[in-house]
Formats: sequence, structure tokens, C-alpha cells
Amino acid sequence: MHRAAPLLPLPAGEIHLWFCPHGESSDAALEATYRALLTPQELQQKDRFHFARDRYRYLMTRVLVRSVLSRYAPIRPNDWRFVNGPFGRPRIEGPGLEETRGLDFNLSHTAGLIVLAVARDIELGIDVENTRRSAVLEAVDHYFASAEALSLGALPAALQPHRFFELWTLKESYIKARGMGLQIPLDSFAFALDAPGDIGFTLADPHDDTAHRWHFRQLQPTRDHMVAICSSTDARFVCRETSPLQWERSLEVRTTRASRISPLSPIPPS
Repeated sequence: MHRAAPLLPLPAGEIHLWFCPHGESSDAALEATYRALLTPQELQQKDRFHFARDRYRYLMTRVLVRSVLSRYAPIRPNDWRFVNGPFGRPRIEGPGLEETRGLDFNLSHTAGLIVLAVARDIELGIDVENTRRSAVLEAVDHYFASAEALSLGALPAALQPHRFFELWTLKESYIKARGMGLQIPLDSFAFALDAPGDIGFTLADPHDDTAHRWHFRQLQPTRDHMVAICSSTDARFVCRETSPLQWERSLEVRTTRASRISPLSPIPPS
């Protein structure tokens, strides 16, 4: 599929989201095909994981990145090369073709789902969480902004886990968009989520960054998963679901919150 599929357009001002459901490996031949696309260094990293499910998830993430990027540039999945930035975020290093100029991606994964965001000349960060896991509510008082902790604490106990995941995914998306990870303290910025459907965003130190240049969106791709995206452009989003090297299809995903609403649209069929 990845050899025959035509290249997809990726205009300025668009972010393409690729959703990849995953479970345990059950196809030895497909897994061998996946392994053949990775570099020796990636294979070594995969083998460092103790559990088979984590090794397979790592394999899926690397193949997803390689196969999806090849939908936007005439490069074979195994020919992509990446370099880590100063805080560990991977970026495209080669091949240096015109089609790769400005092309960037961000990836997040959790139990059952991998999400990949792709854009050109847009700073972006994405996070996905499985909301069936236990919410770490005690982290809010210790690490989040005081306004966030107060707002969450004012909610009925039954609603607090959902608010925790809303805050956590948004915070992760912002620090990933900045490319600095936890070098940015989680209490140095805050989200206001009391208005239904809205996302308010403030910074403790406006000299460090400019709040209004960031746009946020929260999505509910499945009953058990929550996704947040932070971007430097009020982008148009297009969504697709895929199993790497096997199939892909257009996908409609519900927006639950946004700092500014713009419609989700599917990528045109191949």
C-alpha cells in the first residue's frame, strides 16, 4: 500500500492527524516487515523494553511515522532519518528534498492508540491519554497551577478524573509544542476549562512566551481516549485512521473543547 498510494497534499495552515489503534502483535510476517524498516539503533531501542507489548508499541510508532511521512514526500519509509533536538524531540534530518522542507511531526501514544500529527511550518505538540487508567489527582496540588487545582477541587468527585485528563493532555501538548518538555514547570501556565467547550490559556510570566500565539483543541477519538493538540496556527484539521502498510481511511473525530473552533475535515480518499 505504501508504494502505490499517491502523495497527499499538505497545504499551509493544515494539520493532519493520523490515528493508529493497536494491540498485541499477532502477525509474525507483518512484524518482520515492520522490523525491516527500522534502523539498527531503533531496533536496539525496541529491544530495551522489558514487556512484549511495549516492544510492539515502539515498533508500531516508528513504522507509523515512517509510513505516514512517505505519504507527503517521495521517500521510502526506510529512508527517513531523524535527529533528536536538545530536549530529545525527534525531527526529520533527511533526505533533504524540497518536499521535506518545513515538514514536521509530533507523536503520542497510550494503551490502545497512537496519534501522529503532521504539518508544514507549524509548531505543534500532541498528547493522547487512555482515560480508563487511574487519574493521578494528587499531582494537581503539587505540580499544577493553583487556579487549576482550585477549579478541579471545586468539581464533584465523580467529575474530577475527567478534568484531570483534560488538564494533563493540554499541558503535555503545550510543553511538547515548545519542544522543551518538563524544562517548563507545569505551574508556570494554566488552563481555564469552566466554560463548556472553551479552553482559556494564561502564562505566569508573559515575558517567557506569548499566550495568544497558541491555539488548543481537545478531541475524543474513542470512548476511552482523549487527545489535545497545541499549535502555533489556528489550523484546519484533517483526520485519518490507519494500520501502517495495511490500510487507511478517512475519520471523523469529535471536538470537545477548543480555543477557537474550526471544522474537522477528512483527508480526501486516496
